Amino acid sequence: MDRIVVAFANEEAQRRILRLLESNGLAPAGCCFSGAEAIRLIRKMGSGVVVCGFKLRDMTANDLAASLRGTAALLVVSSAVNLDYCEGENLYKLASPTSRSDFFASLDTLLQFESKHLRHPAPKRKEEEQKVIQRAKELLMDINRMTEAEAHRFLQKRSMDAGLKMVETAQMVIDSYTH
Repeated sequence: MDRIVVAFANEEAQRRILRLLESNGLAPAGCCFSGAEAIRLIRKMGSGVVVCGFKLRDMTANDLAASLRGTAALLVVSSAVNLDYCEGENLYKLASPTSRSDFFASLDTLLQFESKHLRHPAPKRKEEEQKVIQRAKELLMDINRMTEAEAHRFLQKRSMDAGLKMVETAQMVIDSYTH
């Protein structure tokens, strides 16, 4: 899983960026509609790159960049007019429409920067918590015929949607299948 978070208020724009990333073999760590979700996810990972639009549901890209200074780099994909209002030391602009090669060149630059300058190790889970998450993934893989990556993404998405820790969601999955 790549250290990329996709954050767009518009569902269709988010899907287009997600398809573009997946077509190049990149799997985002998560997709968000709000800045608060993106901040939570980046902080949980320790660092990363956020590909976002100019305006999210709860804040602008400027606000998000300020909140994630020193933790994440932002690639703001928006119209040239909106980009004129963007500023921040960790904010990079890409006018849309853009070419596939320009998008990936910009993203590669930010990923390299992130890996050298921003990486902060994500907090490690306790061994007991890791076992609970692994058990939930195994149940999802066995019963719902998911791959491990799909099971992980399922737990991750449900946790974010419910505002719970991943281990709490994993425990709910275990309880629902074993009781």
